[in-house]
Amino acid sequence: MTGLLWAGQIIPIPGLTIIPPASHGGPAWAALAPGDYRMRPTPWIRQVIVHTTKGIWPQPIRPGAGPGGADKVVADFWRGDPAHSAAQLVVDTDGSVACLCDLATIGAWHAEGSSPWSIGLEMYQLGDGGIYEATLDATARLAQALCVIAGIPEQMPRGPFRGAPLRRMEVGSGKARRNLGGADCIGVFGHNHNTGNRGRGDPGDAIWQRLAALGFEGLDYDGGEDLMLGKRRQATLNAADARAGLTYRPLTVDGVAGPRSLDAMRRHGFRRWRDVA
Repeated sequence: MTGLLWAGQIIPIPGLTIIPPASHGGPAWAALAPGDYRMRPTPWIRQVIVHTTKGIWPQPIRPGAGPGGADKVVADFWRGDPAHSAAQLVVDTDGSVACLCDLATIGAWHAEGSSPWSIGLEMYQLGDGGIYEATLDATARLAQALCVIAGIPEQMPRGPFRGAPLRRMEVGSGKARRNLGGADCIGVFGHNHNTGNRGRGDPGDAIWQRLAALGFEGLDYDGGEDLMLGKRRQATLNAADARAGLTYRPLTVDGVAGPRSLDAMRRHGFRRWRDVA
């Protein structure tokens, strides 16, 4: 069986070929080294963070699919790298995906302060910066599937990339740099949104175009648009509970689309967070 490992269960994702971790039937290389992760300190996973393996810009888009086999190269490199960093998922040149651990319980060291509550998704990038269409398409479908499984609203920063991380994720620079991780930033982000140590090529522009085509909502996180809309939607859901005579504890109207907000969304028949008026 192919699929993502989530809370001990393999979950197939239609349209994607996913190599499971070695612990659940995958090849021996599909695993993280002990120094590259820790157990999650929180059950609330609220971010998917997209990376490229090389961070190069510009990124020529290669048509079709590549030969594959790069996922093992990446996993082997991480296990042998003394820097102790990795990601939970690798998307290969042919669009296949390697899942290296249990996504629900393992926090890989991939995005500093965001690592405890995020899933790292690594797109393989060629030496000249190129990325295959198959890699980008699979990454977009995978990110959407992760949002559904983890209960993350399908939202992302609105472009173009401004050349600096989101202020709620990182402040300062040089020796004064502090990576905060953006505990109240919910959605799909690039590594360059998380830290000033990465530039435009990590992950580049094309992935956001594909996520937008899948219906992801682009938001101004630095301007607090996500929190403003979130408060409006939480108030709408509280009012809907009251009209229906439901006795659920009212949502805290703080704009942060956490698990209780998403539960209320589904309770009132909304498929996506952006559908709540």
